[in-house]
Amino acid sequence: MGAGRRIHATCLGSGSPTVLFEPGGEGSMLSWQKVQPAVTAMTRTCFYDRAGMGYSDPPAAPITAISVTDEMRAVLAKLGVKSPVVIVGHSIGGFYATVFADRFPADVAGLVLIDPGFANQVDPRPPESLEVDRQHIRSGEAHLLECAALARAGKLALTGNGCMSYPPPHSRAETTYLTHIVTHPYWYEAEYDQSRHYFVADIGPSADTLEEWRVKRELGDLPVIVLSASDPPMRPWNTPTEQAAQREDWQAGHRALAARSKAGRWRLVPNSDHFIQLSQPHAVIGAVRDVVLSVRRQMQRRH
Repeated sequence: MGAGRRIHATCLGSGSPTVLFEPGGEGSMLSWQKVQPAVTAMTRTCFYDRAGMGYSDPPAAPITAISVTDEMRAVLAKLGVKSPVVIVGHSIGGFYATVFADRFPADVAGLVLIDPGFANQVDPRPPESLEVDRQHIRSGEAHLLECAALARAGKLALTGNGCMSYPPPHSRAETTYLTHIVTHPYWYEAEYDQSRHYFVADIGPSADTLEEWRVKRELGDLPVIVLSASDPPMRPWNTPTEQAAQREDWQAGHRALAARSKAGRWRLVPNSDHFIQLSQPHAVIGAVRDVVLSVRRQMQRRH
């Protein structure tokens, strides 16, 4: 990946269009394990660890919307994936997926956005609560750096570390993978850098929000499905009234993402948490199938 950097990636299955999975902030391929077999059975699928996450080397540049989408394009090229692709993005991965579609429209055949993040996501009502949000976010970022220091000192184990927790692994390979993530400093440092650019700046919109605003465009008739969790992540320090407003704004942001395409659709997934691909995997599988079939119909009409 340039300058000798390594990015961990794999592709499975066959067929067109290729589906690229873009994970959320947890940065683990294992978050796709309940949807991978079904999607791989219908078309070619590719998975990768972003820089600093999983088995990938740390990033060589600040983690921003532009650097991440540049890396996505480089990964696809290294994998020999022919464009255009369908991108399935979860959480902040959904934000990166839309920025990729904004920047490289010829490379994208469709989008499935799973409880996705979006520009200016932290824009609370009432506005004066922004400073409270900023303080809590900065506290979380400081904790990430503390965990990175513990990892560098060899003081973290897979479980009971107070820094990072995953569902129990199912195999020796999963144990090795998760232990690498949890006990090395790279994930904590990458998540810190990602948070600093994504959530809130000290003054004004975040760096990622500004980058997205500069490239944002309408998506034409691109097949897009946006899935919203019925139980999305709430800022626990907020009052119930503020959390209700946050939920409304979260879903409104998702509907706005779907509306950027004339073929966009928004779906609220019952009985789901933020990781819809784990709590309601069939909803994600169905959305990917719908987008893949839409892309194939468009390809047939063009030929």
